[in-house]
Amino acid sequence: MMLCNRAALIDLLHVKYLEACEVQNPGLVDRTIEAVSGEIGDALSYRYPQPWPYVPELIRHIAAVFSAYRVVEAITSLVDTEASTNNEWIPLQKQWKHCIDLLDQIAKGKLKLPLEEANPDREEPSVAIVAPPPLFDLRGL
Repeated sequence: MMLCNRAALIDLLHVKYLEACEVQNPGLVDRTIEAVSGEIGDALSYRYPQPWPYVPELIRHIAAVFSAYRVVEAITSLVDTEASTNNEWIPLQKQWKHCIDLLDQIAKGKLKLPLEEANPDREEPSVAIVAPPPLFDLRGL
């Protein structure tokens, strides 16, 4: 299941960047979207079994940010550094870092998706501690 499409990447990157990436590496955008979709699906498969009836908007956004970041990363090393203040990729880097945190929270169950969970966290653990009576009564010594 593809979690985003080219149009979602164009919302994050200028279309000329995507075209430049495709010139340098034909098919890069579609392969990246497919790989990111698979990785996100795998990361959430324990909690949210697939196939999903639809793709939640939050997941669509996370997939688009991850895909855009990887497409740009494939053709330039500028996304790896925040050293210069005129680095035009800093906004994308910040979104990427935020989306990593969001995906982690979803996988851990701290942030819920509007999908049916297969393995939800137990809200109230039921644990009983039972100990046998003492073998020797040493109170009188």
